[in-house]
Amino acid sequence: MALWWGFLRENAPIAAPGIRVEADFAAMPNGPAPDHFDGGRPASLASSSNDPGDQFRIQDGALTYQPTTQGAASAFFSSGNLGFSVRSMGARFVFRPGSGTPGAIALVVSRGIDKHVPPMVRPLPINLVVTPINWNISVSRSDGAPLDVIAADFFRQPLQQDGVTPYEARLTIDGAQVTVELPGTRKIVTDPRISEWQGSFATFQLYSNHGATDSTGGFQKIWATGNKD
Repeated sequence: MALWWGFLRENAPIAAPGIRVEADFAAMPNGPAPDHFDGGRPASLASSSNDPGDQFRIQDGALTYQPTTQGAASAFFSSGNLGFSVRSMGARFVFRPGSGTPGAIALVVSRGIDKHVPPMVRPLPINLVVTPINWNISVSRSDGAPLDVIAADFFRQPLQQDGVTPYEARLTIDGAQVTVELPGTRKIVTDPRISEWQGSFATFQLYSNHGATDSTGGFQKIWATGNKD
């Protein structure tokens, strides 16, 4: 996922500032999820069903959910328009234990957010999925089009699924190139569609194949920044 600091060479152009959003859930009390980022910028929330267990909530200092049915489940926490294309985004997260298969978190860049599920308006130039055992990054042209994986790998050491061990995922996007930073991993991925399909909306997603039994992700902190080239 990505670094926020860097050194500028003398006379190097400075990117025009866009909007930065951030939400720190670690100190929030258990209860309903907020509908905004820190500082008040609005967020949009969506889920795969009206089942209360599929809705985002704050639990033990993390934005998470607790599906109660065995079907697939997902929940989405999205920014508004960040003014310019998303150039960096990231999350500090945990995986909460379950008796079934591993759940996943995702960081997604899109052209917009609508009322559908999933809410991200395609094309998607960035769709990063992280599970306790592996990760992949993909792009997608349009609704109904499959995700086209452009990079993937396994973690040398699986991530803990204890609900308390935090990890970080960071993305830095520069034209057709994205730098992916994950536990024990730093990889630069290049694909022209990252630049061609760039978007100004950031979404933070949880996903479970088997809702009632999978381990579940939890976001302790999330952030994203839009900047002009």
